[in-house]
Amino acid sequence: MKHALAVIAALATVLGACGGMDTTEATAEALGQQSSALVSCSTMCSSGPLSCTGTTCSAADGDHVQCDGAYQFCPTTNPTSCTATASCRELIGTACAQTNVWRECCLDAQTTSNCVCTYQHDWTCDMPAEG
Repeated sequence: MKHALAVIAALATVLGACGGMDTTEATAEALGQQSSALVSCSTMCSSGPLSCTGTTCSAADGDHVQCDGAYQFCPTTNPTSCTATASCRELIGTACAQTNVWRECCLDAQTTSNCVCTYQHDWTCDMPAEG
């Protein structure tokens, strides 16, 4: 029995020496030390470039960037005003002088569309489908 205990003790010493962890590794691991590189992501928004820097990142073209889980979205732009001088609804069917001439018109306060002078000398305009 003493011989069996001596063999087990010797075996444990040999296995501990072979598979043991280095003291510096154990210390660094216990302290939570690790190295990481910073990366940068960017996208082009309608208002200009948008970028971020972190340990991880991703970007969606023209929409957002994300670094370390924090999202930054491209700023939204307010719709521009229609600058045409006439309302499309008011132009449709009215007389025009020269066929195949195009002009801009406003569908609403923000949306610009086009009208053309037909061979019958009246305006017809691009309008959204009713329905």
